[in-house]
Amino acid sequence: MNKKKETQASDDVFGEYLAELGMKVKELREKKDLNIVNVCFMIGLSISTVQNLEKGKAPAYNSLWKLIQGLEEVPDNILPKDRHEIRPLEGQVAETELQNCLSLSSVFHKNRSSLQEILTELERIKRDDMLSEGKKVPEDKRQPLLVELGERIRDIRIARGLNGADLAAASGNHAPAIHLIEIGVRNPNLETLLRIAAALRVPTAYLFAGFPKIDANFALIRVRGLYSGILSTSEQGRILYDKLDILERVMKDTIN
Repeated sequence: MNKKKETQASDDVFGEYLAELGMKVKELREKKDLNIVNVCFMIGLSISTVQNLEKGKAPAYNSLWKLIQGLEEVPDNILPKDRHEIRPLEGQVAETELQNCLSLSSVFHKNRSSLQEILTELERIKRDDMLSEGKKVPEDKRQPLLVELGERIRDIRIARGLNGADLAAASGNHAPAIHLIEIGVRNPNLETLLRIAAALRVPTAYLFAGFPKIDANFALIRVRGLYSGILSTSEQGRILYDKLDILERVMKDTIN
């Protein structure tokens, strides 16, 4: 079965969706007795961004998120009804899986300060080393908003049993583009998000940071996604542990 054909909506459907979104935003803005200049001043968007959105053009994710926040609404009240198939997320987490998560959480809290000291010292050494060589220390310029978007997409993808290539094919994207979105580097436009939501068969509103706040199943999905993420990095953790253990033994031998 061709996953792309099965899950991806047509361009006409997206066009209708974006046109309806534009009308809803305009109606809501006028209902609140706000002109475009007022809205742009309140939320820090350009006039052309809001004008284009109201004309049915796909806005960038962070622009639409700011607009929703600025109008003091939630995505469900602004986003049109999804045209794609919606399937329930399997939110039931196995008891053993949940207990493992709780165990990891307990150990993390007990050792959080020690781990933070190690990471802080490693960052200091790395920064000082780069400065001594005249190199510029790179900064994490990712927006927290985009980081959460990426985490949500990744967690839902994992819950659906898909890998990055599967989601890319089903949403009509390239695998590297999906990866960049999931790590919070790329700011996708709404059309891309609609294609991803259609491929994952979830409401588009599920992808918006901070929402939904009342869906218990979604919280369980996040637990499953985070747990899988921890398991995938366990080997890296073992490598770090082994290196630190070797470093400690070398230092002891040197001192003695």
